[in-house]
Amino acid sequence: MGILRRLILLFYVLAVLAALVICAGVCLDFIPEAVWQKELNNIIGRQETLAGLAVMALASLILLTGIFSRKSDKGMSLISGDVHLEIGKPGEVKVTVPAIVGVVERAAVTVGGVRAAEASVYRQDGEVPIKIRLAIILSQGFSAPRVSENVTTTVNDALRTALELENVPVEVKVNEITHAIIERDKRVV
Repeated sequence: MGILRRLILLFYVLAVLAALVICAGVCLDFIPEAVWQKELNNIIGRQETLAGLAVMALASLILLTGIFSRKSDKGMSLISGDVHLEIGKPGEVKVTVPAIVGVVERAAVTVGGVRAAEASVYRQDGEVPIKIRLAIILSQGFSAPRVSENVTTTVNDALRTALELENVPVEVKVNEITHAIIERDKRVV
């Protein structure tokens, strides 16, 4: 939910709570019948009441569309800044997102067949706080599924070694296949 919808929800809830308090005062006879009927007749006869009802209806529709909107990444958002890895007695361990991206990209380009790599770090709910999306440029002549599997293994090993993160989900996408010189085993004659 975006900040605009949160602000609309805040004012919407405050208006509904005010209406509930007034209704409770009327029901419990804290507000005399003559007073609330006079005020109700005054409120109904004003044009601002219609404008207020229109604003409430618009806010309701905006919040309703937020319920039915679909996002491709449930519970995930691209992050920047720091990632909290460990909170405990020794202290809080934070790692910057560029540091994580550097570890992932360096590990990915060490795999045979990967010409270049570009990583994005996403926050996710669950035991592992992050998810990696890695876009690679593959050399021609290499198998995309095998290279993807090797990249996933290598990146997880690098994250385990550098940050002690186990089983980080890595999504590998091949953006391009380039013509590159393929290193072959040399025959000894």
